[in-house]
Amino acid sequence: MSEHASDEPVIPLPTAQEKEVNFLARSGAVVTLRLIDTGRFELKLDTRGDYTAELRHDGETFEVIPAPGVHALGGKGLTATELYEGF
Repeated sequence: MSEHASDEPVIPLPTAQEKEVNFLARSGAVVTLRLIDTGRFELKLDTRGDYTAELRHDGETFEVIPAPGVHALGGKGLTATELYEGF
């Protein structure tokens, strides 16, 4: 049985009106997203002050690009569930 999009957690994304949003990941970490540009966001974790990444969203999937020198979750074609569970 395949997973339906409605089974995916909702990752709140910042907008031009609301430039920063937070969500609670499965681990309990607070994930902060700040708007950089259309479909591009800065991603920070409250549990790891050194973690910074760029999150890209194409309307369907996510891409996480850790900042240079940051060794952590990254990748292309990620689902909302993978982001929620990965952090």
